[in-house]
Amino acid sequence: MAKGAFLRVERLTKTYRSGWGLNDVSFELPGGTIAALGGPNGSGKSTLLRCLAGLASYRGSAWIDGRKVDASPASRETIGYLPQSVAMPDHATIGEVLDLFADLRGVDRSTIPLPGGFVNDDDVRIGTLSGGQRHRVALAVALLGRPHLLLLDEPVANLDEEGRIAFWSLLRRLRDRDGVTSIVSSPSPSDLRGVADRALFLDDGRLVLEEDLTGPAPLVSEDDPDDLMEARP
Repeated sequence: MAKGAFLRVERLTKTYRSGWGLNDVSFELPGGTIAALGGPNGSGKSTLLRCLAGLASYRGSAWIDGRKVDASPASRETIGYLPQSVAMPDHATIGEVLDLFADLRGVDRSTIPLPGGFVNDDDVRIGTLSGGQRHRVALAVALLGRPHLLLLDEPVANLDEEGRIAFWSLLRRLRDRDGVTSIVSSPSPSDLRGVADRALFLDDGRLVLEEDLTGPAPLVSEDDPDDLMEARP
């Protein structure tokens, strides 16, 4: 593993009957990095996150802090994963849902590093929540146990502006204070301007662009159809 690399992905390949899910994807991320994962629908963003979370089979390899990713509990205990949609029983309360997932992960629920008021009170039932409020609970589940790697599939899609601001602030705090590495997928990576340190862009299962977002913004021609990422301010 290269010096400073926390996450190393080597030739990750996933095929479906309909075609490529991922096609020979390789990259490395240092610890304490927020990476924006972009690409059109069907480009492989969700597939990549599921593979790294140990929830889908693939060819190739992935290493997190020197440990190979597999489906074992030990491999997954330092990973927080948020899919696009999370099924939670309507009759359960928020407290019951968080307690259940905390028990499954073998962690104390008090480890969730969320700001006060980010989720509703424990006694509120899931069935009474809006889509955005449900998504906040799902984010809390992903953060159980203070994972070292967060894999977040469109995490702010259902959040209002206040929720988005609170979430991005939290993600930056986890990076700066605890060295947490995050991969955040979005159909529009420009949404993560000012938040992400790196950009990864997938198209048809291939990694077609990597960009360091910590330096000066690149010049982008409005007339060039091959420009895959918008210029940053």
